[in-house]
Amino acid sequence: MHSIWIEENQLAQALARNEAFWDGELEEYPLLWITVPRAKPGPSIPEPAREEELWTDVDYIIKSTEAQLSRTHYAGDALPVFSPWLGPDQFAGWLGADLILRPREHNTSWVVPFVEDWDTQADFHIDPGNRWWKLYQEILRRSAEAGRDKWVTGFPDLHTGIDALSAMCGPERLLIDLWDHPAQIQRFMGQMTRLWKEVVDSVWEVIGPTGQGTSQWTLGWSSRRFLCIGQMDFTCMISPAMYNQFCRQDLIECCDHVDRSLYHLDGPGAIPHLPQICSVANLNSIQWIPGAGAPPPSQWIGLLRRMQELGKSVQVWPLLNCTVDELVDEVAALCRGLDPTRLFIVAEVDSVERACAVIAKAREISAAKRKTTIRAPEIA
Repeated sequence: MHSIWIEENQLAQALARNEAFWDGELEEYPLLWITVPRAKPGPSIPEPAREEELWTDVDYIIKSTEAQLSRTHYAGDALPVFSPWLGPDQFAGWLGADLILRPREHNTSWVVPFVEDWDTQADFHIDPGNRWWKLYQEILRRSAEAGRDKWVTGFPDLHTGIDALSAMCGPERLLIDLWDHPAQIQRFMGQMTRLWKEVVDSVWEVIGPTGQGTSQWTLGWSSRRFLCIGQMDFTCMISPAMYNQFCRQDLIECCDHVDRSLYHLDGPGAIPHLPQICSVANLNSIQWIPGAGAPPPSQWIGLLRRMQELGKSVQVWPLLNCTVDELVDEVAALCRGLDPTRLFIVAEVDSVERACAVIAKAREISAAKRKTTIRAPEIA
């Protein structure tokens, strides 16, 4: 991976530390993706008038991406990343759903449910002529080309599996269908897994040859295929037994299909599934998102420590639940309470000085913790 925006020695260290994190060989302190937007002078690209064009005007997307990434300061282990997307329900859009884009209003998209009867529903596939698939692929190719020696073009945010079925028939309807039509739901879950693999392979054909490695919306980097697995927000509404019945096989196959994997565990409602999630051998890490209004990650140390004890590293985004002024204390608490070398912290701060302070605190606390855990030699 190359980037004209990061000094050579820093870049080499960041790449090595990112790869070491996935291999379980990270040393000294956490993986730290700390960025400072608008830290450097640069162009400001005027937005198009129509809201939808923020995500459909490809020329604007590429120009604004480069402008934003070039003005960002990358501290610690952070790298410039752009993951083309059309909102969280883009996968359902690729399968034929009407996709409604709301980038300016809510920074999201949603679809109109269209599955009426699972018994008569045709097999799902991605039509090469699908408007949304063609648009996504154009943005992907343009980003991969423009990002050479500048940024990483990431894999898409893939709400496949049970979330895709929920989008296409509606969550209330799917909850009923899990009871009334379990065989059909399992059949279509198998199709979601197959299509997930097809999308991953298709995207890799575009981004692999660039030599920039892989990332995605969760951030993190690897020279190999690195994906966010478990975009299954719907699972907050089902029991562990149903998770095992409908979702676990999808998780296993997706993890087996890539080289590095991170599970998106979103909210307290997903916690009951943690034992099953952590039992998947090829899953590397878990991203914990406490949810809106919940305490920050340091208040979930017991849960995060349990993830580490079950063999998984942990990613957190503290600023989703604390202020910038609280960030240094939050990072210190996380480093004290967890194994820092199996911890991945992502934060966006407002100054280079604050970025340096966060990194310094993480290194300080991690070093102090190492000293207290070194055992004295036994005396015969």
